[in-house]
Amino acid sequence: MAKLTREDIGQAFRDHGPFIGRVILRLMGDGPHVDDLVQETFVVAYQKRDNFEGRSSLRTWLYGIASNLCLRKRRTLKRFSNFKARLEQELPPPSIQPDASLEQKTAIASVHQALTKLNFKQREVFILFELEELEGKEIAAMLGIAEGTVWTRLHKARKVFEAAMKRQVQREGAA
Repeated sequence: MAKLTREDIGQAFRDHGPFIGRVILRLMGDGPHVDDLVQETFVVAYQKRDNFEGRSSLRTWLYGIASNLCLRKRRTLKRFSNFKARLEQELPPPSIQPDASLEQKTAIASVHQALTKLNFKQREVFILFELEELEGKEIAAMLGIAEGTVWTRLHKARKVFEAAMKRQVQREGAA
């Protein structure tokens, strides 16, 4: 069979475009991507027209192209969906009210300021236990100290932290 020409692809679009469109619609669901995939099917057909050997019907060959494009689109959408889900888990939800965001930033700043009141060894244990939620044994192993020392440092750190936060709240209330 002779190679497909530019005109043959144009005629193929007129003859088989509606069929390809329906198939893509049923495979992928309704949306603007359907027209994009139909168009891409015929662009690929034009680019690969020399590969059409006539062993199958033109309609079958076009369907194969459309099917492969749909599979690729589905994989892309799945990767995007997975990426979006991971990103949403990592990022805090956006605050609806601007003043809530300001309050949150103020609270975070207060906590950081209170943490600076702790000596480094107390801060280290406090952060690992309270914020990172590690177990006492795990903290002891990480820091190379006895587990009893972890609990002693944590107890002292909590007292200093609580006192620092109370002072900050009092200052903010007075302001």
